[in-house]
Amino acid sequence: MFPRAGRYILIASMFVMGACGIIYEYVLSVVANYLIGSNFEEMFLIIGMMMFAMGLGSMMQQRLEKNLVDRFLLIEIVLGLVGGAAPMVVYGIFAVSESFSVFLYFFAINIGVLIGMEIPILIRINKEYVKQLRINLSEILSMDYVGSLVGAILFVYVLLTHVTIARIGFILGLFNIAIAIVGLVVFRTVVKRPRVLTFAAAAAATILGIGVINADDWSAAAEQRYLKDPIVFRETTQYQNIILTRRADGLIRLFLNRHLQFCSADEKIYHELLVHPAMSMAPSRASVLILGGGDGLALREVLRYDDVESVTLVDIDPAMVRFASTEPHMVRINHNAFGDARVRHVTGPVESDGEKQQVGLVGLRRTQLNHLEFHPTAEVDVATLDAAAFLPDAAGSFDVAFLDFPDPSSVPLAKLFSKDMYLELRRKLKPGAIIAVQSTSPFQAKNVFLCIGETLRAAGFAAVPYHHVVPSMSEWGFHLASIGAEESVLLDKMRNIDNLIDTTEFVTPEVIASSTVFGKGWLTPDFQIEPNSKMHPVILQYFRHAWRML
Repeated sequence: MFPRAGRYILIASMFVMGACGIIYEYVLSVVANYLIGSNFEEMFLIIGMMMFAMGLGSMMQQRLEKNLVDRFLLIEIVLGLVGGAAPMVVYGIFAVSESFSVFLYFFAINIGVLIGMEIPILIRINKEYVKQLRINLSEILSMDYVGSLVGAILFVYVLLTHVTIARIGFILGLFNIAIAIVGLVVFRTVVKRPRVLTFAAAAAATILGIGVINADDWSAAAEQRYLKDPIVFRETTQYQNIILTRRADGLIRLFLNRHLQFCSADEKIYHELLVHPAMSMAPSRASVLILGGGDGLALREVLRYDDVESVTLVDIDPAMVRFASTEPHMVRINHNAFGDARVRHVTGPVESDGEKQQVGLVGLRRTQLNHLEFHPTAEVDVATLDAAAFLPDAAGSFDVAFLDFPDPSSVPLAKLFSKDMYLELRRKLKPGAIIAVQSTSPFQAKNVFLCIGETLRAAGFAAVPYHHVVPSMSEWGFHLASIGAEESVLLDKMRNIDNLIDTTEFVTPEVIASSTVFGKGWLTPDFQIEPNSKMHPVILQYFRHAWRML
């Protein structure tokens, strides 16, 4: 005899299952994104694969004819265990093997199959309470869809920002086990193997509980396995995974989504080449814009100039800015560039009335900062929002702009290298303004490098490519661009800079001049290069092809 309360338990279970199901998809997608890089194609593939597997699960359940309650409870236990452990297992395999993607897809398919079996079986069980199919489907499917919405909201606004991905998996698993335990109690009169299922649920809950407690330690250990140097800071934000390592001799490396962002041994080569050619050639340096650069290193170089009156830095990740302004090693490397910054957490232009917040130096004694440079003359505003959202409504105009974005490896990043973006930036520049753009490697990703130049030209800029070896990053390239100037004139000015400040540690006028010289064939495209745009992000294709060829 099925208990009267069973109908409501089934409906509530479907709500929880809907929330868990969508979050499982998101968790595995984010794991793929973190481990492979900012690769939205991988995220789309994971979700598509899980949806396909759900279809397989729906087909497979038709072979189950008896003991549906037992089978449903068993599926919940297995799903909780497999789904809960999946992120941590993939993390661990990534640390020791390059074949981790095989296991990622394995978990995606198996979790999808189990989720696909849940709903039809639940509908079949609910037939004991609701004989009319239309009402049965309405009750179960509506709760699935409502639960999915709630799950999506919880993931985006609560879990992703407050809980690590590995721990989210274990927590989700416990919810599935909770469904099984409640089902064992409510449907005890119809469950055929209560002892076996109770033992299985208890064992799974114990394993997942241990996982919740130790998830952060386990993921830290897994991350440490593939990094040479000890981790001194790690944080997973809404946008990226941040890891800072320190070698015994003091060498610092920053990794974003497990890709090297900079090495303290040679980062000055990169940042001085990005900043000083443009700052030396600009008619005025009063107002400077930095898009990206949340680590504060480009800002450090800009603040070397006494005639800089204001700097606006726009970075999408407030956690990155907080990390760069408070973590002791970062503060030393960026020379406390954020020390006098006014951080406004806004969703619009810097000039709007956002919440002002001093960027403090946490965990440092004043005596530890005696050797650092402070810059009381330049006002620094930091807006934590997407650069593409900042530009359209940004008030004022700028003399110099630096675009220090990660490589265009995903759709959100590709738009930052688009003609649309450059046209929007152009409207915010003063006459004669100079911009410098991080342009990836002209050797490893030549067509991506050339595409950035062609896109700048399509937006009306005169663009001069230049490059230099950054030992930790290989050959690296940039573009210096301006409106209303001939490229030959810009090139001549770059090769004859005579006002470079004397506080640089690597760059000299001769280094800048030599950086404009490329080897034979380096600027010859392999095929017809098209400008990149938001609606036609060809740079993604070029980027994918370039790194696959290595």
